Amino acid sequence: MHASTVRFPRRAIRASIAPMRFKAEIKFALVAVLIIAGWTLLAWQLGWHDKDFTHAQHGKQVSAVAFALSIWLAVRDRRDRRQGGFLTFGEGFQTGMIVSAIAAFLNGAFIAFYSRVLNPGWLQRAWEWQKAGLVAAGKTEQEQGRPNAIANSSGELIFQLVLEPIGTIIMGMLLTTAIAAVLRRKPEGRTTDKANS
Repeated sequence: MHASTVRFPRRAIRASIAPMRFKAEIKFALVAVLIIAGWTLLAWQLGWHDKDFTHAQHGKQVSAVAFALSIWLAVRDRRDRRQGGFLTFGEGFQTGMIVSAIAAFLNGAFIAFYSRVLNPGWLQRAWEWQKAGLVAAGKTEQEQGRPNAIANSSGELIFQLVLEPIGTIIMGMLLTTAIAAVLRRKPEGRTTDKANS
């Protein structure tokens, strides 16, 4: 009997690593978080999170601009680099929402770390500063109740890791809707009008 040998075809075995699907969205979400973290750390180092919060109160505007900029850049990147200059509203909306969600939860994690490790008690000090301004303006205890409740809840870990990011995602949804509408671009010659079909 003749012993037969089994031969396997010789193919080069290459490790195929699929490209990360949301690489650009992650990159632009990190840009937003780095801007916000940079602003927060700058405000802390300049003493704006100690006793006088006059300048620190602009953090919400910085956050909004950082989110809008990162969403704009991500949607424009998808349109111009990945899709040959064309983008539907849905594609732009999807990209913007992915950036918003990633940035919201990373920012929530950073704020929780900042509030618990780097500068504990800064939210309480901010509330006391705000309360002093309300008292000086002649506001009653009842009118001070809502900011007091917000200050008390915003120091909780669940607020920083879940509720704050949900609010940020809602803000991102509004920004994304506007940005996707502005940046959408259809290929020339294609219409959605059914009468032309």
